[in-house]
Amino acid sequence: MKKRVQDFVKKCDICQRHKYQAQCPSGLLQPLDILEQIWEDVSIDFISALPKSKGLDTVLVVVDRLSKYAHFLSLKHPFIAKIMADLFVKEVVKLHGIPKSIVSDRDPFFLGHFWTQLFKS
Repeated sequence: MKKRVQDFVKKCDICQRHKYQAQCPSGLLQPLDILEQIWEDVSIDFISALPKSKGLDTVLVVVDRLSKYAHFLSLKHPFIAKIMADLFVKEVVKLHGIPKSIVSDRDPFFLGHFWTQLFKS
């Protein structure tokens, strides 16, 4: 009997729309602050799987959120966090100072090694 009820509920459109969700919602999006000065807040992400040019096939894109000015930093895949952090410091921090915030997607690379190496630089 229990199996028949479970099968019925799985196939019932109304039951699926109104059933209780046991999992927590993934979380609300967080609003970004209103900006006042350029290069205080930047967004970073990778563009990968590009055709090779001089042995480089990945681009790290760093965009100022206020002015929309961007830096495109070429990398060779696979890259290591130390090289990327040094390149970020040399090409972005050297010109514009240390940003107040850096927004990135939840790429595993940005969740660990990059931040460790960036703070060591």
